[in-house]
Amino acid sequence: MNAHVSIAGASVLGAPGIGRNAVWEGMRTARLMPTVRSYELYDGSIIAFPVYEIPPIHMRDWLPRSTCRWLEQEGLHQDPDFLLLLVASQLAMEDAGLTPDERSRAALVIGHENPGINRLIDKILQTGQRIFQQDEQPLVSFSQYKQDFFRLQTFPYLFYLAKALNIQGASYITNNACASGLYALELGRQLIHQGQAESAVVVCADYAHATEYLWLGDKGFHSPKKVLKPFDSGRDGSVLGDGAAAVVLRHPDFVDAFTPELGRYVGGAFRQDGWNLSLPHVTSHSYAEVITRAVRLLGEGPPDLLVPHGTGMPMWDAYEMAEIVRAFGELNIPLPRMTALKGYFGHTLGANSLVEIVCLLHSMAQGSIPPAANYESHNFKLDIPMVTQWERSNIRTAIKTVSAFGGFLAAGVFEQST
Repeated sequence: MNAHVSIAGASVLGAPGIGRNAVWEGMRTARLMPTVRSYELYDGSIIAFPVYEIPPIHMRDWLPRSTCRWLEQEGLHQDPDFLLLLVASQLAMEDAGLTPDERSRAALVIGHENPGINRLIDKILQTGQRIFQQDEQPLVSFSQYKQDFFRLQTFPYLFYLAKALNIQGASYITNNACASGLYALELGRQLIHQGQAESAVVVCADYAHATEYLWLGDKGFHSPKKVLKPFDSGRDGSVLGDGAAAVVLRHPDFVDAFTPELGRYVGGAFRQDGWNLSLPHVTSHSYAEVITRAVRLLGEGPPDLLVPHGTGMPMWDAYEMAEIVRAFGELNIPLPRMTALKGYFGHTLGANSLVEIVCLLHSMAQGSIPPAANYESHNFKLDIPMVTQWERSNIRTAIKTVSAFGGFLAAGVFEQST
């Protein structure tokens, strides 16, 4: 049985724009730099941090009024993560021409790092109310936040999004840090080939919250210069970004000459490197092994394009490039062309791998490779074929790789439609 699935539709949202074509044009023409996001605490103090911001999104521009009223009653119009998931899914389904009947039988897979938690944290940090007041009974204090605590469970996100989109098939949510998109995509592929669904909507999103900024600061994440320069010799850290992406997968048996197909997801390689929550295990070479297994899915020869993680963090980029070189050295095949995309979007955390996959698919469809954003030169003792200007190219095969916090390692393989 052919293991691939067809990608019938896709969407991407980020600082360059909303929708695949708008994002592509923004990547081509805009000088994308982070802006400053202000977050006011209950004592009047401000947390200001750099973000590659997405253009404003209003729910009523995307859904019927009755659906908007229901979601507003649930308070979800104030949840930017949910709005990003919703709009990305809607655009991808429209792109795939998914009919109402097909939607009702489709599967849904969400990839997200922290569904529901930021709304609770915002209330605590911005209203000044303590969760448990000393002069109140515990259950009285708890009642003020009980709905938010309930939504810390992951299934409400699945319920609300599936209902809003009229998706009634199997549904899942996955959190594999920055590798969430690839894990979600693989889960969608497996659902289809196991006969659980004829199609699957896979969607990931992440809005850059102040709490994420604060937590990641302890991990040496941030660029002091506020410039994201993956693999460049002047890289000094990462910068957060808002982002979302979605794809619609179909079983290959349900694709014909009249069905649009952006490309194919062949499969991937995955591994858990359980060494340290926020550091890679540099001596295990697990990442090189994952990349090697993914390349072997293609058969002979290298892919035409590889899109690595490329966070701009000095140690992570050095580790990642060494593992890529090691993998292709073990395979005894030349390194493929590479590009790095986070300089266009910022680091979108749980959304980033699917955001970059959709850009990769669009690159294949356009026959054009975008240059690594903010890249000028590297200081690795390696010969790296990094794309530094827009290139016309017939991209028949491509690989997306991720080495994420939590030891989640992943590499996905994509083919051009035939």
